[in-house]
Amino acid sequence: MQSGGSKDPRKEPPPIPEMVGATQEPFYIGPGPVEISFEIHPPTGPALQRSNPRVELRVENITSQVAAPPFTVYLELPAGETTEQHPELHAGNLGFFGLEQSSAKQGQHGGQGLSIRLNVTEVFASLALRKDWDHRHLRVLFVPGPWDAAVPRVRVGRVSLHVS
Repeated sequence: MQSGGSKDPRKEPPPIPEMVGATQEPFYIGPGPVEISFEIHPPTGPALQRSNPRVELRVENITSQVAAPPFTVYLELPAGETTEQHPELHAGNLGFFGLEQSSAKQGQHGGQGLSIRLNVTEVFASLALRKDWDHRHLRVLFVPGPWDAAVPRVRVGRVSLHVS
């Protein structure tokens, strides 16, 4: 038996994420629900070879000068229907602990804000079963959570979809 760094050749190599779509410009979420959309395309690289690809939604460079509530994220909510009717489309939650500090230009993070990754593999599995989903575009809904004050507008630098 060998010790040290021997590797099992039957294991899949570590996944290499491939961006398959992204927003083109920064935008704001809040004070109410906000829906955005962007073009997506099938992976063309190593993700094609993976037996169980992981799908990840990245919400990047989130900034605000004031505290903000958490936001809930949904993918492809049908028009005229509620989030309660479609729990399978819940992509995750954006918690904004440290948002003000990470947004300060003179702070430790240089004003880059927060970046959050959401594993949306299961949501994409349920979307694939829908016949009415346009596989070339992704709609993302941001819904603010309960808050004791007026919900501020929060800047999002980019939303991107990655497959690995």
